[in-house]
Order: sequence, then structure tokens, then C-alpha cells
Amino acid sequence: MKLIKILAAIGVVVLLLFIFVFNFSTVESRFQCPGEISSKDGSRPVTAFVKLVKYRWWVGLWSESDAAMHIEIPNTDVDYFGNVKIIGDHYQVFDAEKNLKGNYSTLSKTLAIKLHIGFFDGTCKRSD
Repeated sequence: MKLIKILAAIGVVVLLLFIFVFNFSTVESRFQCPGEISSKDGSRPVTAFVKLVKYRWWVGLWSESDAAMHIEIPNTDVDYFGNVKIIGDHYQVFDAEKNLKGNYSTLSKTLAIKLHIGFFDGTCKRSD
């Protein structure tokens, strides 16, 4: 009977730990980034909407990435980058093959990144 109580207590602790890790492993920020998209057809002004999901330190125990980035240009393009490294004040964004695609600076609030439809360059403002 004592063993069942000990196993039940361990199960509750593991469940609570799992709930904590699941609910508190990320910090989400949203940005609105007016800028310009350049492609072989020229350049044009666009506004990109960015969701940056920063992972807490303990996620590094099982993941190589420090963050993830979702980028949407309404009615045009949606991109997801699951491999983002934080280096100082910069978020370096990589594709699935670990090729550098661009970066976001927390100092200047600029985003410069290669998307499917061209190269985006703009300045971001928080929109949470």
C-alpha cells in the first residue's frame, strides 16, 4: 500500500512538471513590419506580420533552436522558420537545411530575410 502511494505521488509530480514545462516554455511576441519586398520583378512596399516565439532556457535541453518565427504578408505569403538562434541582440533565422535566411535585430528593430517570394527588409513595431 505504501508503494502505491509513493508511485502515485511521483506520478503527480511528473504530471505537474509536464504541465509546467508545456505551459511556460515559450514567450510569444508579435510585430508589424512595414518595409519592402524585392524580387526579380522589382520591389514594392508591403507590411509583414511576424510572430516570434522565444523558447525558455530549458527547451535547450532537447532542442537546438532558441526560437521560431512565423512571417505573414497578407494575401501573398506565409513562411515558418523553426530554427532561430539568438546571438546577442540578433535573432539569426535558418531554414530547415540550416542555411542562413536572415536576421532580426532587437536594437534597431529591423528584419531582413529571404522569403519564398523575395527579400524582405523592414522596421518592426510590437503589436501585442
